[in-house]
Amino acid sequence: MALRFRYPPWRALYQHLLEYRGDAWADEVLLPWVEAHPRPVRDLRRIGQPEAMNVAVPNDHDNYTPLQALYVLSRVLDVLIAPFQPEGALPLDGPRGASSEVPSPWTGGVPDHGAYEAFCSALGCAKVSQQRFHPFFHEIVAVQPADDPREPPSLVAEQWPGFLAGSLMLARAGVTVRAGSRWLDPAVAERSALYWAWWRRSRLAVDESRGWGPNSQWRTDFRRDYYVSGQAYYNVDAAFRAPRHLPGELTITEQRELLRYRCGTLRDPGPGLWMWDVSHAEAIGEAVS
Repeated sequence: MALRFRYPPWRALYQHLLEYRGDAWADEVLLPWVEAHPRPVRDLRRIGQPEAMNVAVPNDHDNYTPLQALYVLSRVLDVLIAPFQPEGALPLDGPRGASSEVPSPWTGGVPDHGAYEAFCSALGCAKVSQQRFHPFFHEIVAVQPADDPREPPSLVAEQWPGFLAGSLMLARAGVTVRAGSRWLDPAVAERSALYWAWWRRSRLAVDESRGWGPNSQWRTDFRRDYYVSGQAYYNVDAAFRAPRHLPGELTITEQRELLRYRCGTLRDPGPGLWMWDVSHAEAIGEAVS
């Protein structure tokens, strides 16, 4: 099974969104793009098939790969979920009481609330329907402390829906959860650096594009996570290659938890860890584990 995912159409879409100054994002930009580009949409559905997780994608930074095209799509989705997020919150290590904002890499407008779901639906993606909290499906946006420190995380509200392209996780749902202090520190879970993300309005986002120039940053690989037959597979492409580096600052358990949640849960790991070569697989049962 050969995986194809063409880079230029997605980059052109991103650029169109960056330059757009209207207020009908879906009708004037996103839906016409989907209609005009059936081949990239078919490619997305193909790479979302369960068997695609067993196909290695070359880690080639001299030629654009399907992972780099998917990365452009992930940036588009980061822009489209922006209106659901609060803005202006301090990073975790910011001075308390100071007036400061997380620097934004996005210089375009903020879309309307309906653009995100309209676009994902037009791509043929399925909305995440998981009713119990699990970090594979859910990104923590806010935490309500539970009285019992042993109470595991449970869903309280959804800020934006998540979407799967077949079995491939494209965007997790943003949620408010309730949890005891043994599971989540609210300040850490809400405000620590979010790995494998390019932009959030209220917290620092960290991916491999950080620190690279305007052209080199587009060589960043998308992280492929798959949900197949009750099993969650995290960062499957890292499993195909020998690790370039592993975050020795963390224990194996801590590496796995940061991979699953993509942010700190009880302590802030900071934004400087090399997490890109960590992978994991697990069964998703009824209980949070």
